[in-house]
This record gives sequence, C-alpha cells and structure tokens, in this order.
Amino acid sequence: MNAKRFGLLALALVLVAGSSAAFAADEVKGDPYPLDHCVMTGKQFAEDAEPVVVVHEGREIKFCCNGCKGKFEADPAAVLSKLDGEIVEQQKDKYPLNTCVVSGKEIAEGEGNDYVYNNRYVKLCCAGCESKVEGDPAKYIGEVDAAVIKAQEGSYASKTCPVSGEELGSMGEPVKLVVANQLVELCCKGCTKKVKSNPAKYLSMVSGE
Repeated sequence: MNAKRFGLLALALVLVAGSSAAFAADEVKGDPYPLDHCVMTGKQFAEDAEPVVVVHEGREIKFCCNGCKGKFEADPAAVLSKLDGEIVEQQKDKYPLNTCVVSGKEIAEGEGNDYVYNNRYVKLCCAGCESKVEGDPAKYIGEVDAAVIKAQEGSYASKTCPVSGEELGSMGEPVKLVVANQLVELCCKGCTKKVKSNPAKYLSMVSGE
C-alpha cells in the first residue's frame, strides 16, 4: 500500500470513529421522557406534531418548540431541576420499595433522598448512594424494575397490548416493560419501541387515566 492510499485509509478510520462517538453521545440511556407536556411551558404535545427532542448527557428531554430548547441550552440546570420535580411527583406514589436499592437500609415514611436518574425516580437512603446508581445503573435500575413488576403484575388489569390491541399471551409470554416505575405488558418485543417513543400515551392506556 503506498503512502497516499494509507493516508486516505487512516483519514477514513478517523471519520468513522468520530461518527461513532457522536452517535454514542446522542444515545438515550435510561428511561424515555415520561411526561405528556413540555416541562418549560406545560403545553401538552399535540398528536399531529413531533416534539423537539434533546439528548442531554444520555437523558432524553422533549420540548414543544425550538424556543424552549434554546432556553434549556442557556440554563440546563434550572430546567433539569424543574423536570426532576415533576418526575418525582409523577412516579413517587408508584415506587415499590421501602428500602434503599443501594445500601439495603430501610427508609422510614417521609425520610430518604428523592433522586431522579435519567427520567426514573429512585428512593435512596442518602445522597451518597446517587453515585453508586450512576456508576452501575443497569444493576440498580434493574432491581427497581424487578420490584415494580413483582408489586404490580398481580393487579395488572389490562388483558390486551396497548400498542397492537392483541390479547396478551396470544404471541407467547407477554413482555413486561417498566417505564416511569409503571408496568406495561406487551404482546411482543416489537411493541417496546412504540411505548418508548411516547410513554405518556401508553401509560395512560394501561392505568385508565
């Protein structure tokens, strides 16, 4: 291989690596955006219009317009604080554990640390446990998922898949998906993408809201 061809190959590899890095930076980690409205304005997302989506450090956030996106980019900390507050209010009552998922310590009523990891509410014994969740979210959020399924599957009322309308069990064992600390049972794995693209819609269908 001559020097010119080698140089072109090296450049191509750098470009591919750069593209992969950019893709990874835009990858959603954790739960999808769980609210049915823009956290900036409170405006509900219209069925016939796509919200403006931002992935901030792996966290998906949706806005009603580019103006709200710009305000977020100017002061992300303030918007994230507001969003965390709304997520705590949305998910706290559904949280299934009275012990810290990290330390195992029991958390008394009205005590503990209300924490949000990438759109998921988690009750911890203290702020010191937050870094453990961030360091191994698959482990700790996975344990919360298992607790949600155990707590909610016995009282799960819907007999059909909210995405396809098919009877649960008609395609084998239903898929148990947890979003926003709520169980959603689906007919197959193919339906999970739809739920994650618009969780608020499907959560309201299975909860009767």
